[in-house]
Amino acid sequence: MKQREITWQAVVGAVVVSAIISMAYPYIVLKLGMGPNMSVLAAFLGALFLSVTAYKTRGQNAVQNNIIQSAATSAVSTAFMCVVAAAFGYLAMNESVDVKVTITPWEMFTWLFCSGVIGVFFSAIFRKYFVDDPQMIFADGVAAAETINVLDTGATSKSKVRVLGATALVGVIIAFLRDGLGKIGTLGLAMRYRVGIEWSVLNIGTGMLVGINVGLSMLLGTIVVWIFGPTVIEKAGMFIVQNSVAAEYWPQVQSLAGAVNLSPEQLEFIRLHGGMMRNYNNGDHFAIVMLWFMWPATALMIFAAMTAVALKWRSIATMFKELRAPKTIDHQRTDVSLRTIIIMSAIFTLLLAWVQNTHFAMPYWQTILAVICGLPLILVGVRVLGETNNGPVSLMANTLQAIFRAFSPAIGHNLVAAGMAGNINSQGEGLMQVFKTGKLVGSNPRTLTWVQFAAVPIGAAAVAIMYPILVGHYGLGGDGLAAPTGLKLANMAVLMSKGISAFPPGALLWTVIAAIAGVAIALFKDKFGWRWLPSAAGFGFALILPGTLNMSMAIGAIAAWIWGKYWPESFERNYVTVASGFIGGEALIAGLILPILFHFNLIPTP
Repeated sequence: MKQREITWQAVVGAVVVSAIISMAYPYIVLKLGMGPNMSVLAAFLGALFLSVTAYKTRGQNAVQNNIIQSAATSAVSTAFMCVVAAAFGYLAMNESVDVKVTITPWEMFTWLFCSGVIGVFFSAIFRKYFVDDPQMIFADGVAAAETINVLDTGATSKSKVRVLGATALVGVIIAFLRDGLGKIGTLGLAMRYRVGIEWSVLNIGTGMLVGINVGLSMLLGTIVVWIFGPTVIEKAGMFIVQNSVAAEYWPQVQSLAGAVNLSPEQLEFIRLHGGMMRNYNNGDHFAIVMLWFMWPATALMIFAAMTAVALKWRSIATMFKELRAPKTIDHQRTDVSLRTIIIMSAIFTLLLAWVQNTHFAMPYWQTILAVICGLPLILVGVRVLGETNNGPVSLMANTLQAIFRAFSPAIGHNLVAAGMAGNINSQGEGLMQVFKTGKLVGSNPRTLTWVQFAAVPIGAAAVAIMYPILVGHYGLGGDGLAAPTGLKLANMAVLMSKGISAFPPGALLWTVIAAIAGVAIALFKDKFGWRWLPSAAGFGFALILPGTLNMSMAIGAIAAWIWGKYWPESFERNYVTVASGFIGGEALIAGLILPILFHFNLIPTP
């Protein structure tokens, strides 16, 4: 019996769950600097909603839940872009430039809505290319599908329900002890460079799904940062710090480099005017070296991904042919047609161009050019996500900032382009996870695309409403909401206004080397079958992710490899369920429950 997709329960559930999660998401992102997985959490909440509203069709609700999960994923993908609002806030606070750009809630809503819709339709083009590629795991999508299927089957899969429940409980307990009560710390090995082990079963579960090659590649990236981080600090550290400080304050800031026992007045001066000198003096060197490693890391991932795409040009040609095929009795279209994709993308590109011209005085041609550049960046971002389960949204935004510098040195326009590219990429990555879930659940991709489109304004409204409330209550930067991703975007816009001189010493050479290495890795893996080579996506992304995250993912990958090698039957039967429980349990507590408890002061912030 074919399961129903669009029902009143699915529609109401999609709106309710999307609104709840997307309204909570900006606080999480601004506080942590990153957005935890929400696909599995949405699947949990969707199952709970359907268990009450559609209990008579239990066992046939998986596709309806996929609709709910799809909408929520779209909404939080847009809500993540609160980091751009924070970037404009940080830019206004930056004393090294005289650029002040204010965005009203209505302007923020229209801007994110238009760019988010473009991301939805751009990513729909490449569904078959990514979802059918066995190297593209999309761990969150797999975990969400397992959660949906297990929670819907009920009595027919009691053993899997027990496994899912037990592992989810482990995730809840560990996250609560770590983030809620502060009872579990990070095992630090070299915390100046964020090298250590964070006790996170979400990361371990993700590592179990992405596999041994990606897991070890991320471990290798952490080791490289650990070994070469001190050299980067020695050769380029002060250059990076100086670029974050206004010229008139630099002599005094430089005199305080490495100083200990600073007076309260000196500490306040560093806080207000010292830029990254605060990180330098506090021993948080990872935040500094990341701005060096991001250049070769980006080149490695982009050139490897684009080479991999070029090597599969026949698959892409076939994909476009299928999208153009007319709907007939013998050919029932499962994807949105290419004609629809082109029309919708063109309409919203023109709307976006008008919005950005009206609100930010950005020329129409610059918007159109930035949108065109965003298409290949989706290919890169989704490919990295598929392998590592970490979406490089801010990195792809930084990439467009670097590209856009060739056409406009204006800091404000550079940041607008970054926000647009980030939102397009965020939607693309979210939709591809949903497509993976839909394939495993049995949903229609065309329906999922339109659901994702319909949910974009929910996420845009969440940012427009919640960002001013949160910043007004907690403040931005300092002791308030740190929003490190927003700070990185703002700093990048300032750096790009300086041209090629913005490259830290040595970074340009290693960027070229990394680009060549990216092409070589993709070629050798495809033409010679050298699967033992490191994953370019895993290794490259690990260079800019905290090692505490990378190492726990590597532990999960190694544990899954050992399990599969010595107990293959048990592994095949349970590993996805175990990983999904780990991911879902921690996401539930860290992504929704704890922020609510903290906000209402029901438990003290550790």
